[in-house]
Amino acid sequence: MAKSERGAALVMTLLMLLVMTLLAMSSMERVTLQEKMVSAQRQGDLSLELVEGALREAEDYLDGGTLALANFGTAGKLYEAGAAPDIHSAAAWTDDNSFAATATQTAWTEALGATVPAPRYFIELIGDATSVDTLTDVVVSGRQDMALGAYRPKGFRIVARSTGVSGTAQRIVEVYYAADL
Repeated sequence: MAKSERGAALVMTLLMLLVMTLLAMSSMERVTLQEKMVSAQRQGDLSLELVEGALREAEDYLDGGTLALANFGTAGKLYEAGAAPDIHSAAAWTDDNSFAATATQTAWTEALGATVPAPRYFIELIGDATSVDTLTDVVVSGRQDMALGAYRPKGFRIVARSTGVSGTAQRIVEVYYAADL
């Protein structure tokens, strides 16, 4: 009887092992892809949180009472209408052309226990808020009555950018804001 066996059990076992190895490799590839997707989503969410913090800092800066219309020009971090840089240009996000949101950076660095790059923002003056509709468009409560008088709040375009911790995700957010200067 021993002579009639020709290694069929060994061949079947090796084939089964090959199939199981291929299935395991396929599962590992899917898990690796899912890990990359989750990491990208996390980086995107973090960069969005950072950019929102930068926008809050910009709004606080406008409401701080230290700005004058004379501070807005064609260069720097505060721009007059139409003079803001291209938001997709790397030059727009340098120290010369935008503010670093350092309070946001510090808070997130402490919360994560890892160094977070500072999100950046610049502000463009877009003019007077001339009507109640304009103020409603920028969602400012309590200022509607001012648009009907001689003194009008100013409208601003705030653009903020963050790259997140890894630098692979980027978020650029633009908001419109009305403030009294």
